[in-house]
Amino acid sequence: MSYNRRSILGAALGLPAAVAVGSVATATPAAAAAVDATAWADLVLEPGITPQAGATPQVRTVTILGTTFLQARGAITCSLSADTKIATLPASIGLPTWYVRATTPRNNSQGINACRFEVNTAGSVTIYGANTGNPITWVQFDSIQTIWR
Repeated sequence: MSYNRRSILGAALGLPAAVAVGSVATATPAAAAAVDATAWADLVLEPGITPQAGATPQVRTVTILGTTFLQARGAITCSLSADTKIATLPASIGLPTWYVRATTPRNNSQGINACRFEVNTAGSVTIYGANTGNPITWVQFDSIQTIWR
């Protein structure tokens, strides 16, 4: 029988809340040692992509019991009218083993207020969803947390 993270997560979410809370409440300090987070590192932005004041775009990885997640924070100002590479991952983060995708907020235009954030296996960060009739003028990264590897 094979197991994947999605089915394991689905099973865990299906547990009654009391069982899940009870497990967390009785966890020993050794369980906390299973969490490892790297330092925040700045994304290497492409020309024409500007960090918003006080919100430099950064990423880090967090490993919880053997599963590594990518977290992002910060925001950019831009003028995107097509799917566009906006940044490259910092070398300290390493590369994903496959494409990493998340949905993130953007300027509300014509009722569309989200876009796709994607990191490819070469470490390029691309924003998808802009077009000439519906340009993206800012993107906020604080909601990004996705499985890394």
